[in-house]
Amino acid sequence: MKYNKMKYNYPIALLCLLSTMTMWSQTPVKENDSIKKVTKLDEVVVTKNKRKVKNDTISSTLKIETSVLEIPQNIISVSGSLLKQQGAFELSDAVRNASGVYFGRNNNVFDGAGNLYVRGFTLNDVFRNGLPTIGGLYSQDDDAVIDRVEFIKGPAGFLGSSGSPGGRINVVTKTPGKSKIMDISLTGGSYDFYRAAVDLGSVVKNKGFSYRFNTTYNYQAYFVDIMKKHKFIIAPVVQYNFSENTSVMVEYIHNNQNAIAGSGFTKFFPEDELLTDDKNANYGADPGLPNSTSKLHTGRLVLKHRFNENWKMTSQSSYVKTKADIWSLLSEETYNAVGFDQNGRTNRLAWRSFNQEEAISTQFFVNGKFKTGEKVKHHILVGTEYTVSKDSLYQTFGLTSFPFERDNMQYGLDREELINSQEPFQDYKANNHLISIYLFNTTKIGKKLNVDYGVRYTHSKNKTVFYTDATVFDQDAFSPRVGASYKIDNHTAVFALYDESFRPKNGQDKQGTPFKPIRGQNKEIGIKRNWSDGALSTSITAFNIARNNLVTQDPADPLFERQLGQVVSKGIEVDILGNISNNLSVSANYAYTKATITKDTDIDIVGQLASFSPRHLVNTWVRYSFPENMFRGLSLSLGHTSIGKRATNTVDVFLPNYTKFDGAIAYTKGKITTRLLLDNLTNKRYIRTGDIYEGNGYYTEGTPFNYKVSISVRL
Repeated sequence: MKYNKMKYNYPIALLCLLSTMTMWSQTPVKENDSIKKVTKLDEVVVTKNKRKVKNDTISSTLKIETSVLEIPQNIISVSGSLLKQQGAFELSDAVRNASGVYFGRNNNVFDGAGNLYVRGFTLNDVFRNGLPTIGGLYSQDDDAVIDRVEFIKGPAGFLGSSGSPGGRINVVTKTPGKSKIMDISLTGGSYDFYRAAVDLGSVVKNKGFSYRFNTTYNYQAYFVDIMKKHKFIIAPVVQYNFSENTSVMVEYIHNNQNAIAGSGFTKFFPEDELLTDDKNANYGADPGLPNSTSKLHTGRLVLKHRFNENWKMTSQSSYVKTKADIWSLLSEETYNAVGFDQNGRTNRLAWRSFNQEEAISTQFFVNGKFKTGEKVKHHILVGTEYTVSKDSLYQTFGLTSFPFERDNMQYGLDREELINSQEPFQDYKANNHLISIYLFNTTKIGKKLNVDYGVRYTHSKNKTVFYTDATVFDQDAFSPRVGASYKIDNHTAVFALYDESFRPKNGQDKQGTPFKPIRGQNKEIGIKRNWSDGALSTSITAFNIARNNLVTQDPADPLFERQLGQVVSKGIEVDILGNISNNLSVSANYAYTKATITKDTDIDIVGQLASFSPRHLVNTWVRYSFPENMFRGLSLSLGHTSIGKRATNTVDVFLPNYTKFDGAIAYTKGKITTRLLLDNLTNKRYIRTGDIYEGNGYYTEGTPFNYKVSISVRL
C-alpha cells in the first residue's frame, strides 16, 4: 500500500493550541487555588479531589537525584492516576502519554510489553523498579501493580548496563505510602470484559511494619471469535522501618494468565485485500487447542540506609521467573499466519512455543552530595550490579494438517491429533552473566548550570546451546555519558546530551571472528519549561541516534552473517503534561521519527526506512472537570491517536495511516467514582500492528468501538 499524505491539521493544530494556552497559564497560583505545592511530595496534587496530575521528580528507582527540569534528557513520568483516567489497564496502554513510543508487532495476547519501539528502535526489555525484568516479553505489567511509568529517552546508563539506544521504560510498583489506602473497583464492558481489583495499604511508620496489598482478577473475550483470557494477579509488599533512616522491604508479584482456544489473531492477506474480511473472524483459533499460559513470579528485596542528610546507600535484589506455553494454528503452506488460496481454502496445523526465563539481579549503589567551593555542588552516584540469567526456547509444529475454508469455518478439531508434534525447529538454551560498575556525577555550578557526566563499564558472558552446538562469548564495553543543562530562569532549562548504549551480540562470521557488541550513540538537545508553579510541563527535543555493528546477511555466503549494518534515527519530540488550569488537564505529544538503514551488505536497502516505526505519531488526552458550582464531581475526557507512514519490510510500502478517538465520562460523589470509558468512538477499522512483505500483509486489527464501566470505592 503506497503512502498517501496524511492530513495532520487537527492534531498539530491541537498541539499548537495547547502550547498557546500554556503561555497564558503563567499567572501565579493564589493561596485559595486548588493546585498548590506540597512540601516534600514529588507530585503536583489537586487537593480538592486528591488526583495526582503529573510527577515533578523521577522515582528513586532511577538512582539519580535531580529534578525532571534539570536532567539533561527527555524523561516523562506518568502517574498511575492518569492511567486510571484513560482506562490503561496494561503497560501497552500507557505509551500514549510519551512522544515517540510505539507498540509494534505483537504475536499473541501475552505481548503486553513486547515489541515496543522508542525513537525508532526496539525496546529490548522493560525495567521494573530500576531492575531488568529479563522476561519482559511476557511480563505484561498491569494497573494492579503500577504506581507510575517512567519513559526515559536515550540509553540512560545510570539505569542499566545493557539496552536499546532509543530509550527505556521503568515501571514503578505500588508500595506503602504516606497515607492509608483501601480501594475496591469493579469493571465490566464490551466483549465480556470483567475485572475486580482490591488495593489495600498502610501508612509508612518511622519505626515498625507497613504493608501494601494488591490483587485483581480479569476476564475478557475479544472482538474476534472463540478466544478468551483469564488473568489473576497478587502483589503483597511488606516494609519494616528500623528507624526513619533505615528500612527493609520485601515485594512479591505473581501474574498468572490463561488463554482459551488460541493465543493470537494475526491475519495474512494480499496487500490489496487488507481489512476487507470479516473483522470478527479468527483463523488461528480452535477449541481443540490446549490452553496457552503465561506465568510470572517476581520477588524483590530492598535495603535502604541514610547515613546523614548527604549520603545514603541502597541495596536491592530481584528474582524473576517467567514461563509461557503458547499455542496457535498456522498455514501449512507458509508456516505463518493463516492465509488462503484463490478459492478461500488452506490447511492449518498446530504451532507451539514454550519459553522459560529465570534471572537473579542485584544492585548496590550510593548517592552522595558534597561541595567543592562555595558555588559548586556535586551529586554522586556510584554503584555496581550483577545479573545472572538463563532462558530456553522450544518451538515445534504439529504432524497433522486440517483443511479449513474461509467462507465455511468449521471448529472443533481433535486435541490428540493437534498436539501430535514434529521434531522441534527451535531448541535453544542460554546462560548469561552481566556485571557492571559505574560512576556518575552531576555538578551544579551556581544556580543555573548543571553538568552531568560519568561512565559505566559492563562485562557480559554468554553460553548458548542451539540443539547440541554450544558457543561461549565474552564481551565488554565502556559507556560514557556527558550532558549539560542551563536554567534560563527558575522555570525554563535548555539541555544537550551525548550518551552511549551497549547490547551483547552472540555469534561469529564465516571466518570465525566473534561479533562485536551492538553499540549506539545518542545525541540530543532540547528545552523544557514548567508553568503555573509546576502544574504543567512542556518540552521540545531533537535527537540523532546511530546504532552500529548490526548483523546482516553475508552476500558471499547467505548461510552466514557478517557485521556491518547501521541504522540512524533522527527526530523531534514535543511533550505536554499537566494542568493548564484548575479544571483542565492535558497529556499531549507529537513525534517525528525517521529511522534509516545507512549501512548494509545489501546495497539495495541502504536508505530504506527501518521497519515498523512510524514517521508521525500524535497523541492527546484532554480532561475537563466541571467547577463545584456547576456539576460538582463530573469530568469529561477526549483523546486521540494519529499514526502515519509506518514502514514495513518492503521499500516505499507503508501500513495504512489511521486516527482513532476515545474518551471518558467520570463522576465522583464522596468516596465513590463511576467512570465510563469509550474506545474507538468512530468505530474505525484499522491495523494496529503489522508488516507487508512480498505483496502480503501480516497484521493485527485494532478493536472496534467498545466501552467499559468502572465503579471504585475508596473506604
